[in-house]
Amino acid sequence: MPTARPSTPDLAAFLHRVPAFADLDDAAVKLLARVAHIKRVSRHTYLFYQDDPGDTAYVVLSGEIAILLATPDGRELVINELYAGECFGELALLTNAPRSASALARKESEVVVLPRAEFMAELERQPKLMRHVLEVTAQRLRDSTERERALAFYDAPARLARILLEMDRAASDRGFITLSQDEIAQHVGIARQTAAKILGQWRRAGWLLTGRGKIVLLDRAALRKRAQQ
Repeated sequence: MPTARPSTPDLAAFLHRVPAFADLDDAAVKLLARVAHIKRVSRHTYLFYQDDPGDTAYVVLSGEIAILLATPDGRELVINELYAGECFGELALLTNAPRSASALARKESEVVVLPRAEFMAELERQPKLMRHVLEVTAQRLRDSTERERALAFYDAPARLARILLEMDRAASDRGFITLSQDEIAQHVGIARQTAAKILGQWRRAGWLLTGRGKIVLLDRAALRKRAQQ
C-alpha cells in the first residue's frame, strides 16, 4: 500500500495525544515521530497475518482495525477492535515472537508504523510507557479469557445474543448495529450461514430487524434471556 510521511511536528503532536505516549518527554516523542511513517490500509485489507514476523508496532491514526484469531477449522474470531489513538502489535515486539493474530482494516484506515528498535529502546528508557503497555496487555488477556470462556460454556445463539447486546451498549445510536452478517459471524466465531440462520429465527420472533449491513434490536429482554442460556 502507498505510504506517506507527514511533517515530524504534526506526527509528534498526534503521538503526544496517544494515551500510551502522553507521559513521554518531548525528545522521546520527537524521536518516534522521526522514525515513524503512516501506512494507508484499504477497507477489508489485512495489515498483517497471524504468524507473520513481528517487527513493528502500530497506532491507529484513523479508521478501524479488527484483530482476528484464526481457529483450527479455518474460521476467524474477532478478539479486539481498535480506533484512533490505540496501539497494537506491541506484544510480538515484547515477546520476540510471530504475530499472535491478524489485523484487518474494517474501513479505510491509516496507521502510524513504529519500528521495533526505536520502540523497544523507548520502552526500556520510559517506565511509564512500559507500565502502560503492560496494563493494556493485561486487559487484553482478560478480554481474551472472557471470550474463551464464552466459547467453552455458551452455545452459538447465546454468544451471538451477548455480542449484539455488547455492540448495542457501545453504539452511538442505540438499537442500530452497523455490521454485516460476515462481520457478526467473525465476532461470534461461527460460520456466516449459522449466523444468518439464528438472525432469521430471531427476526421472525420479532426480536430484531435485519437489513444491508445493519441490525436493529427490538426486544433486548429476550436477547438478554437468551444470552444467559
